[in-house]
Amino acid sequence: MSRITPPNASTLPADMRELLVQETARYGTPLHTTQVWTRRPALQRAYREWSQAMRDAPLIPPALRYLVYVRVATINGCPF
Repeated sequence: MSRITPPNASTLPADMRELLVQETARYGTPLHTTQVWTRRPALQRAYREWSQAMRDAPLIPPALRYLVYVRVATINGCPF
């Protein structure tokens, strides 16, 4: 059980509600991090913008990107 109450979707701005709908469609439920970030919509928007910029940055060659994801998940003990 989470110590942070999930946001009430009816009180969120439209773009935050849409994000929750998209993640529910993709994963079956919104991700926990998204539920936390949507409590502060301005921070959620800034985080998504930063995250997209990091994905678009050529820091890691595309051919290696998913290998890095799997390796980091393994190190963190996350099933991938």
